[in-house]
Amino acid sequence: MSVKEILKNSKLFDKIAQQTFDAVDTDGSGLVSEDELFIILNSIASDLGYEKPTEEDTKNILKEIDVDKSGAIDFSEFKELFKRILNIINEHT
Repeated sequence: MSVKEILKNSKLFDKIAQQTFDAVDTDGSGLVSEDELFIILNSIASDLGYEKPTEEDTKNILKEIDVDKSGAIDFSEFKELFKRILNIINEHT
């Protein structure tokens, strides 16, 4: 299955986003913390051959994605980030 197929199929997207969210939420809190976000962004950057984000980059991404200003990313916010990441991957494949 391609990234393009995932982006086109909302049920598939939601399922994969939930699985990814659960894997990223290592403490099981139901939220992705700044530390968890930093780890996953570094992993994605490494896998794609991009420069790894700094802690400051991570803080800026968190500020942008964290619409409710809770200091962490809930699942609905994560889905927006996940969609952006998949779109970047889709553009470069």
